[in-house]
Parts: sequence; structure tokens; C-alpha cells
Amino acid sequence: MLCALCQINEANKKNTHYLTDSIIRSCLNEDGSNVREKGFYFNMSSKTPYVNFNFQRGTSIHHLEQTLGRVPTDEEIEKAKQIPFSVDYVFCSECEEIFTSIENPFIERILPLFRENDHEETEDITSDEVIIVKMFYYLQVWRTAICEETFTIDSSVMEDLRLAILNYAQMTADDLPKFPIHITYLNVTGEEINYTSNLVGSTNDRNPNMIVMNDFVIQFFENEQLIKKLDFHGLNDYDDYLQFINISNSNFKFKVFDNTKRLEFLSRLQEKEKVQKAVFAFSQIFIQEWISTFRGLPNQYIIQSYLRYLSDGRDNLLQYSEVTVKAKTKEFIGNLLK
Repeated sequence: MLCALCQINEANKKNTHYLTDSIIRSCLNEDGSNVREKGFYFNMSSKTPYVNFNFQRGTSIHHLEQTLGRVPTDEEIEKAKQIPFSVDYVFCSECEEIFTSIENPFIERILPLFRENDHEETEDITSDEVIIVKMFYYLQVWRTAICEETFTIDSSVMEDLRLAILNYAQMTADDLPKFPIHITYLNVTGEEINYTSNLVGSTNDRNPNMIVMNDFVIQFFENEQLIKKLDFHGLNDYDDYLQFINISNSNFKFKVFDNTKRLEFLSRLQEKEKVQKAVFAFSQIFIQEWISTFRGLPNQYIIQSYLRYLSDGRDNLLQYSEVTVKAKTKEFIGNLLK
């Protein structure tokens, strides 16, 4: 298999993060730290109401059992050997160096402006390092489209991005592709552990194509004619939205959410995308099991009692796999039969 970037060398590189590791790591780790392979994460796919739980090799057993409410299975332990948001044998070692050359200037010169400063009273941030900023986010978009089947970009746009990334060392502002891109920075206050309330992943939306990567939310448009203000759980609920669509290459303007707006956005995102779907799906499982056992329909009081039982007093229905939901459903009905 040839490298997806250069299309010449063999794709010999293992463990290539298609979302930059140093950006997403504090979100995935159990304490918000930047230590590698020390944390857990949930795959909140919109395709299913269930949560696919994954943890990394360095996760503490105590914290893991507290989160799961049980000892991890052999299958989960084996899966923990995989690195989140990374791929094997898609890119080559030489192109990995190109990725690093794009990522490092952003991490060293741009990221500290955000994470090392108080932005609670800030509504926007402007940078004149437009090549560094745009190419960093173009890289996230292109690699995600290569590595995630549900994240789709037009083939001609993908080729323009590929060539820009491949020729980054010779890039000037005039050479920079002018794809509209909007970035929201989610300001995190307090201790590092608060980063773990953020999310990492992409949607299957088109124009904007959306990636949530910890404290940055990317909205990418394939051309100017396709720009639209997507109602995405309050992410774009402000009148000056178009001012943050970065088309020109003179500067780059970020939208900033303070910590309160950040938490409100994340709460709405999880509630709409997962919780409501989970409540409906789990209720249907329960109703089917109830009919099979009692030959009749359960009333609403029984259904609500079941959902409270499922949440286990934690007000959290997003902790369960499909296997766990079905087991707890049988357990709930079994307790009624005793």
C-alpha cells in the first residue's frame, strides 16, 4: 500500500495520529494530564445509542473500575493496546516528518497563546501566523477524511489539501489554499482535569465538515458558495458568525467561548446526540423484554423506574454498552419477579 500523502513510498508508518496527539491528549486522559497512554475515552458515534468504551494502557485500574463499575473484560484489555485516533500503514515515515513540521510550529507558537492565558473575558483572538494556523487545521481535516469513512470531502478539495501539505516547506501566503474554515476555541478554566469534559471526534456533516478536538472545534467548507450557518447545538448562535469564516490569507480569527458557554455547548451536544437517542433505544429494549415476560405493555411509571435503575443514580445513560444494557434490563425485570 502506498502512502496516502506522497503516493510514492510504501505506507510503513505505525501509530500515526490523524488528530494531533498533543491537542487531544488532555481530553482523553483521566486527570486531564498530557501523559501519553494514560486515560479512557468514549466513542460517541451518532450511528448507535450505545457507547463504545475504550481505555489506554496506562489507565489506573482503580479509576477504570470506578468508571465501568466492574473489572474490564479480556476483549477490552486487548483493545486498550490500540492508540486512539491513530492509524497504521496509511502514511510513510518521510511524510510523517512533514506532518511534524506542520504541527510543531502550531504547538510551540500558537497553542500557548490559548492555553497559557485567561480568555474568560475574550470573544475572539486574531493571529497573523496564517500559514501556521491554516495548514495545521487543513492537516487535521485532510487526515481525518483519509482515516474516517464517515468524514467525506470532495475529491478535488482533498487533492488540493494533499498537495499543500506535501509542499508545506515551500508554502507562501499566496500559495495557501483559500478554503473557508471556522475555529471555535473552548476556554477551559480551573484544573487540568476539566479538559476531560471536552470531546474528541468528527461528524458526518458536509459544509461545514466538523471536527471536535478537545478545546478546538473545526468547521471546514469546501468552497465559499457552500458557506452556511449550521445550527449545531448553539455552537454558531451569534450574529457575527461570518466574521469568523477565514477565507483571506491576511490573518486568522478565532471565535472564543468562555468556560460557561463551553459547558453549555457540550451539554447540549451530548444531550441531543446521545442521551435522547439512548433513552428511546433503551426504552424499546425494555418494552420488548417486558412483553416477552409479561405478555403485555409496561406503563410509563415502570418505564421511568427502569431508566432510573439503568442510570444507577448517576444521571448518566451514556456509560453502557449494548451487552450491558440488555443484561441490566433482564436484571431489572428479574428483580420484579422475586
